[in-house]
Amino acid sequence: MGDRLPMFLHSDTYTAICHSVINYVIRVGDATSQLLNVVVFFSDNPNESLSGRAWRNRNKSRFWGIMKAVIDFIAYPFERDHCEKSHLADVTRAGRLLRNQGL
Repeated sequence: MGDRLPMFLHSDTYTAICHSVINYVIRVGDATSQLLNVVVFFSDNPNESLSGRAWRNRNKSRFWGIMKAVIDFIAYPFERDHCEKSHLADVTRAGRLLRNQGL
C-alpha cells in the first residue's frame, strides 16, 4: 500500500515538513498549557505548564492530585506519564533559559 503513495510523500522534504508541523503543534500545546496555568489557575510562574504543575503539586493537595490523574488519563492514548514528562520538560526548558542568559 505504501508503494501507491505519490513520490513526493517519500521525500526527505516531506519528512522535514511533517516534523516541522509536529514541532509547531507541540509548541502551541506548551504555550496553551502555560497560558491556562496562569490565567485559569492563577499561577505566578508563567513558564510552568499546567501538567508540570499538577505533577509538582500532586502530593501537596487533593486538587492537584486529581488534576494530575485527569490530565494523565486524557493524555494516556498519546503518552504515558504525561504530567511527569511535562514537569521534566519544564525543568529542562528553565535550565536552557538560564544557560542562554549566562546565569
